[in-house]
This record gives sequence, C-alpha cells and structure tokens, in this order.
Amino acid sequence: MSPSVPRLRLDGERTAIRPLVHRDVDELAALVVANRPHTEPWDPVRGDVYYSRAGQAEMLRRDVEAWDLGTGFAFAVLDRTGRDRMIGRVALGNVVFGAWRNATLGYWTAADVGGRGHATEAVLLACAFAFDHAGLHRVQPAIIPRNVRSIRVAEKAGFRREGRALRYLNIAGRWEDHDIFALTLEDWQARDL
Repeated sequence: MSPSVPRLRLDGERTAIRPLVHRDVDELAALVVANRPHTEPWDPVRGDVYYSRAGQAEMLRRDVEAWDLGTGFAFAVLDRTGRDRMIGRVALGNVVFGAWRNATLGYWTAADVGGRGHATEAVLLACAFAFDHAGLHRVQPAIIPRNVRSIRVAEKAGFRREGRALRYLNIAGRWEDHDIFALTLEDWQARDL
C-alpha cells in the first residue's frame, strides 16, 4: 500500500506546479494541440484522439486515478508571471514505494516559453515534491541523447547521467536510445542552495 500523498501547489520564483485535475481539460487540450509540432518528435506515436479534448480528458482521468493509487503525480506547469497561465506538464510516473521509492520524471513546456527557465524550475519543484512530500528516494528522467534542451534542463536541475539504455523507448515510431539521469534524496539534501 502506498502512502497518502498530499495534493499541493509548489511555487518557485517565476514558475509553479499544481496537481492536474479534471477541470483543466480545456486549457490542457488547447496547450497540447498548439504544441503538437514541438512535442511530437520526443513522444511515442499518438493517435489523433490524444490531441483532442476527449483524449486529454482520458489522460486527466488516468492522472487523477494514478495520484489516488500513489503510482503517479502529474502537475500543470504554470507561468507565475503570466497570471498562472498553463505552459506545460511535469509528472512523476511509474512510482514504486517500498524498498525502491523511485519515480520516472517526464516534462515539457510550451514552445513559446522555451529558454526562460520554466522547465528547469518546474523540474526542481517536482523534485521538491518527490523528496519533501511524497517520500521518494530517487527520481529518474530518461532523455534521447539528441534532445539537447531537455538534457540541459536535467543537468541544471542537478541530475547526474548514469548511462545509456539502448533502444529504451519507442519514440515517434523508432526504438530510441535514452540517457538515464538520476537524483537521489541524498543528492537533493546535499545540493548548493
């Protein structure tokens, strides 16, 4: 049985994260559709239904269910300088408690806010949630080696590269190698503030 994990908002300097909920469907669907060309090269092949209100409603249903089960924690990424406009998603997935206390990390921000530090700040807030509120010990993003911007986010957030997993995930119709990054609770507690 997983521990009960609180649904809470975390605020950074310019970015915030808050749990995704059913009522986010219209804003999230519009964001996902608008950013399809930006995210599609880094995603599994998704049918057109994913890029619809119905598809996003199903994703949100799964996100809420995962939170209730303690198997995933998905957040809206918000631009605090833009009246909390939703600008992306960050999620701790594949959460396992017990002796492992691990999660995978996925994130993306909208094309129109790239290069402003929102993704890095959202990742740091997700790590704060993982280590300070969810009781996790390890967080692991897996990143396609040619996704230089995503790798830079992981590095700026303090993740270390642990190795390369060959043909790790089927992305855009191809089995892609991924670099595995990790951050542990000990790393988090020892970081320079």
